Amino acid sequence: LQIVNLILCHLSNLYFWMDRKENPTRDGVKIPSLEYGVTPLGKYDNVERVVLMLPRRHKFTNFKSFSLFCYKYEHNFGSVLIPENVIIPRPQFLASELKGSRYSVGSGPILIMDKRTIKIFGFTFDGDKAPDGYFFVGRGPNVAHDAGVKVPIRGRDTPELITAMNERYRGGQDIILDLPPDYDIHHVDWLSVYCYKFRVDFGHVAISNVSSRIPPYVPPQKRVSTLENFHFQRVFVSMTHARPAKYVWYVNGMMADIYLKRGVTYTFIVEGGTDKSTSDFFNPLYISDDQFGGYGKLSNEEKERTLTVLFFISKSLLKLSRHDFSENTDPDQFSSFIEFRKTLHLKCEGDKVAATFRFTPGDKTPDTLYYQSYSNYNMGWKIHIVNELPTTIADIKEEPYIYEQWLRTQKVKEHETSSTARFCCTLIYVLLSIILF
Repeated sequence: LQIVNLILCHLSNLYFWMDRKENPTRDGVKIPSLEYGVTPLGKYDNVERVVLMLPRRHKFTNFKSFSLFCYKYEHNFGSVLIPENVIIPRPQFLASELKGSRYSVGSGPILIMDKRTIKIFGFTFDGDKAPDGYFFVGRGPNVAHDAGVKVPIRGRDTPELITAMNERYRGGQDIILDLPPDYDIHHVDWLSVYCYKFRVDFGHVAISNVSSRIPPYVPPQKRVSTLENFHFQRVFVSMTHARPAKYVWYVNGMMADIYLKRGVTYTFIVEGGTDKSTSDFFNPLYISDDQFGGYGKLSNEEKERTLTVLFFISKSLLKLSRHDFSENTDPDQFSSFIEFRKTLHLKCEGDKVAATFRFTPGDKTPDTLYYQSYSNYNMGWKIHIVNELPTTIADIKEEPYIYEQWLRTQKVKEHETSSTARFCCTLIYVLLSIILF
């Protein structure tokens, strides 16, 4: 889905939503955005283009409405009905392939992906022998120097810098071309491999009989990062490529993938808070096959698709622990996160005890699981279940961890550090030897 020029004020618990009914319900499907992921939507200030991708196993034609829906209060802030006879635009193959008589110019099928994107399968060209060579599109009955424009190859060129193809293409590489903003597939008549130096057409294909129902152009999308606790959250983003929660869980004081060996019993000590007045500090932990977490915020259908919920931690046993550091500390001045971590001070609610549980992965345990918060999306990350702990992964750190001993160390620090601090992240601790990276 593509929304153009979207204006949206920030409202709590608001999502893009699709439903099989004309009015949205909790049985619908949340549609993640590149800007906010699966978390509630923030502000959109006349954004030129918002692109949404339906979750796996869903088709647009299976739904009757697209809405802005508040899941918490079941309120619809606006809907668009989807007609039963809606026709979805589809890519189209050209009737001919690229052919030429010089420098082995040729191709397999050519796909019009959308109004400004062309994919060439099996492209061949002896660019290492030709004087130069560019992809070239234009109008008119014949390929002519003054009737066309160079076209950049995606991943190789930019609109500002299009260079000649001087390498050999043997047919094992597919090429994607992005037409310039002033051109679209309905306003060009041919695609050529063209020599600018001597104004020679090495080979071309006619572009004709293209359906008017070709998909609209959607430029390559990038996820937008809006981080608050940047120094902690940026590690989460670099590992997960997802928008983090306000606070994220660290394992043994590190942002890590966890490797657990089948047949070995591991003890988890979890500290995430019990303050139900704010979801920031109420984080029951569970392990499942769901990458994003936030089980309490999932729609009924999303809960049904969470196939493996292995453990819930009792909501009454979670005390809050947090890392504080001085406002005068610049994390970027340290050579490594380990050095920066030594300056942090752990602060916990003294009248609560941490929740603990034991987990023994077995033969039927899935290879990949995730530890996440029941209340918030994207607080935790990945658990790898393996038969043998790997020895060849770069940046491995095996860290035996003694929780009580570490707490005593923190209590000593408490008398040595300033009370001026701010909250940065909550923690999850894993006992026994685990491999972190």
